[in-house]
Amino acid sequence: MVDGKFVNIDLYDLGLKIDDPIFLESLFDIHYGHIGCDVKLLERRLNAIIDDPARFTLFGGDQIDAINIYDRRFNPDMVDPTLYDLNNQTGELLEILQPLYDQHLKQKKGNFNPDKKQNNSTNELIWWYLHGNHEYKIKELTRAYLERHYCKPYNVDFLGAKAICGLRVKYKKKVLSEWSIASMHGSGGGQPENMFRDMKKNQNADVYICGHIHQKRYQPETVLDFDWTSGRPYFRDIHLVNGGTFQNALTLGHDGYMDRKNGFTPTNAGTVTLEFDAFEGKITGHLGGNL
Repeated sequence: MVDGKFVNIDLYDLGLKIDDPIFLESLFDIHYGHIGCDVKLLERRLNAIIDDPARFTLFGGDQIDAINIYDRRFNPDMVDPTLYDLNNQTGELLEILQPLYDQHLKQKKGNFNPDKKQNNSTNELIWWYLHGNHEYKIKELTRAYLERHYCKPYNVDFLGAKAICGLRVKYKKKVLSEWSIASMHGSGGGQPENMFRDMKKNQNADVYICGHIHQKRYQPETVLDFDWTSGRPYFRDIHLVNGGTFQNALTLGHDGYMDRKNGFTPTNAGTVTLEFDAFEGKITGHLGGNL
């Protein structure tokens, strides 16, 4: 499934100045239920997003670990002993995310219509929600449709496995800048460069965001494009992001998937934040999100 939407942000309505930037801190690969999930870090990053009116987020897949005994990847040593049950993982993560959902509903303008898939309202805190390979695998094994828990009750747009969306930043309803954002969870192993290459190969965007390989990576590039107003070629910047993880790669005393797979390059848990300066029309990436 591939989907898309407009994200409309009005700086004035948020109490921001015309030259204030906004920030997108994506939440990829939480893996709640895995013994290596850093719940304290997740709670700190959620509070940082909630407390900053200029900070927004999206969910990039693998929110829960969702590996049960019917999955060939199941390893009892790597599951939190209190969270073997899928319903426990789902319910407890919802409790942790509840303050974020509450703030999302406060900021989201327009009436909640459960029969309308997307309403493209202004200043949504959670821009959209993607599934990762763990959600799709548990759906295949148990017919668990996790988006029914994490999206519809909170008026969050579920966009499937891949999305191409438009970000429009305004001040007093006047458009300052627009960017296209391609996002997906990702699949397979290897390095971020391979995933970036595949994303650029079959879609065109200003920003490319993926996850899956649990690395924090921000990589700006310059490409040649054509300006239809002037009739001349010009250079424009694109921005490549691998969104990090909340699953610590180092789980002392436990023999996990990362230990057995040489293709993964482990990094510290944390996030990547994109800074959108709509007044200047610029994007900057920041690694971190580990405080």
